[in-house]
Amino acid sequence: MKYRTASVDRTVWLGRQLGAQLGDSDSIALVGDLGGGKTWFTKGIAMGLNIDPDSIVSPTFTLVNEYTGRERLFHIDLYRLENADEIMALDLDAYFSEEGIVVLEWADRWPGELPEETVRVAFTMIDEHTREVGFSGSHARAETIIRAVKKSVGAALAQTV
Repeated sequence: MKYRTASVDRTVWLGRQLGAQLGDSDSIALVGDLGGGKTWFTKGIAMGLNIDPDSIVSPTFTLVNEYTGRERLFHIDLYRLENADEIMALDLDAYFSEEGIVVLEWADRWPGELPEETVRVAFTMIDEHTREVGFSGSHARAETIIRAVKKSVGAALAQTV
């Protein structure tokens, strides 16, 4: 399932629709180019979890930021990590066992497999303001979340093929 967002506000809104569907132990893997909208989308996820979006900042230098709302949110950013050994040495996989929701930016750099229930969200930059945001996942929980997002979004955003 893919959508086009024509502004930062619509990207945040789409993230909020996803965040509203999430519960304890869910994980979201974000992939896309630098400037693709991953952190803005995470602000929307936070809104869906009753977390102040203004408190959400990219954890590029801290690696992990934790927020509390309806559920705890662990926002992890792998951008600055250079290889699998660095990632594994930090024991970041332990967050997937914590009570809360994990949002992983630059998930394509994750060594090995993510939890099978993970919803993958891919960002493609169409132009300066427009993004194509694609959702995927093959586990029953991921499919349930994606169906719920589709229902929540309805006709508010154009779906692409």
